[in-house]
Amino acid sequence: MTLAVGITLAALAVPAVKSSVQYFRVRSAVSSITGAIQSTRYRAIFDGCPYNISFSSTGNTFQVASEAVSGGTCATAFTNVGGADPFGSPAVVLNQNVTLQFKPSGFVQATAGTTTTITINNALNTTTAVSGRTTLNLVGVPTQNDPATGAVTRDATMLYVNGNITSLSGPGQGVPALQDGTALTITAAGNVTVTGDILYNKEPVTTTQNQIPGAPADTLIPGNNSGQVLGIFTGSGDIQLKNGQSNGNLEIDASLATISNNGTGGLINIGSQINTLSIVGGRIQNQIKNIGTTTRNVFFDRRFAQNKFAPPWFPSTTVQTSASNSATLTTTIQRTNWFNRTTY
Repeated sequence: MTLAVGITLAALAVPAVKSSVQYFRVRSAVSSITGAIQSTRYRAIFDGCPYNISFSSTGNTFQVASEAVSGGTCATAFTNVGGADPFGSPAVVLNQNVTLQFKPSGFVQATAGTTTTITINNALNTTTAVSGRTTLNLVGVPTQNDPATGAVTRDATMLYVNGNITSLSGPGQGVPALQDGTALTITAAGNVTVTGDILYNKEPVTTTQNQIPGAPADTLIPGNNSGQVLGIFTGSGDIQLKNGQSNGNLEIDASLATISNNGTGGLINIGSQINTLSIVGGRIQNQIKNIGTTTRNVFFDRRFAQNKFAPPWFPSTTVQTSASNSATLTTTIQRTNWFNRTTY
């Protein structure tokens, strides 16, 4: 009887111990996260430069990054401060990634969600997609096919979002986002919001006079054409500017198009006033809207005038004048719809 009672008490105690252990694990994780947030916010105020802290749901870690540099000058891009630190045991699960950005004024901006990373390796002929805790490995890379024959014309990618793109930017201000040889079109059913620099690794044209001695801006740079090209397109929304960079400048290396037959799309600023907006590529829109910038520079990518060069699957236009001396133009938009052709 004594043995039976002892076994029963032990069985009752095990669930209670497990519950207590889990409780203290959660408390420890909450304490770690709270302390990290408070410390990062104070550092932004003390240094006078933006900081952010990113929590990873896959690794149960947080990473602090800063725009502060020595001498009290703020950088234009975030740099990691140390390595990633764990905030809890594997038994404590964060259901999504979260990033908090702290301004020197004490303002806090939060961004939450699952980050999906797609890696295309042309050399190994593989495509890998990582979303949260899920990884998908594919053999092959995206290609652009001839619609008549199905033959591959080049390695190219289209990223389509069935909705709005709420934040589109490169890895940091002044940091290249597109590798040499990358041909990419980003399109959405709704608005596309650009929040930071999107840069080629090599600029295809000059952006200042005499950058090539004796040549004006917009001159093709010999040796800088690797086929790199970006197109950003929406047929039913706007390309919105919401610059989050501390110095107020913004550069987009791309052909920007907000066009459809009888459409109302345009390039519009929905954020703070932009100091200098630079576009290296082109700008096509149905309507002129307020871009809220002090200085605007549009450098035409002259490759678009040669040999039908364009971002992959980009819409095209035909412009006709109503009379030889008239300023009235009739524009017809082609290729604003894409179809699934799995028989390729």
